[in-house]
Amino acid sequence: MLVSRQNDRMVDVFVIAGAAGSGKTTFGRALAKRLAIPLLDLDEVTAPLVAAFRAAHPGLDEAEALTAVRDDRYRDLQRAAVMATSTGRSVIVTAPFTYEISSSERWQGFSSGFDSAATVRLIWLEVTPEERLRRMRARGASRDSRLTTASASAVQLPASVPPVVGHLSLDAHVTNEEKIRITMSHFGNASSAS
Repeated sequence: MLVSRQNDRMVDVFVIAGAAGSGKTTFGRALAKRLAIPLLDLDEVTAPLVAAFRAAHPGLDEAEALTAVRDDRYRDLQRAAVMATSTGRSVIVTAPFTYEISSSERWQGFSSGFDSAATVRLIWLEVTPEERLRRMRARGASRDSRLTTASASAVQLPASVPPVVGHLSLDAHVTNEEKIRITMSHFGNASSAS
């Protein structure tokens, strides 16, 4: 079981990363509920920023708008996570983090934004291109339309690229209960939930 360490202010930042359609938010909600800690999802945290940008740039579709404000979105997400951990609480953060996990330097840049009492723990959800496509089609988000349309034209989704930094890999196909069990077993009493 993950143990609280509020007295010495040890906190965890559980970063759940993976390709679109891997189930990051769904798993993040389940883990947040189990650990009774907040979940900060990229789409939810940055919805006002994206809405304001889209209103100012109505000619861009959703995917183009998200690309244009990508750096600002991740900066806002990190800021929200830093604020949450500054109160001595652990937090779960969900986003693809494709850029950040592609090099040790970029990951260090993200991780170093947190107080020294916080331990950043990366969880990577592995998903096959076929399952990813099935999930994206099922959710029907407009931001996925280019990928799902291209795949309908016999262009296959690329395989997602795993992190080049230390992480716990989880099979996106297993149940959230199993993912939670593996996560808790892996991190054990070394991590804290508050």
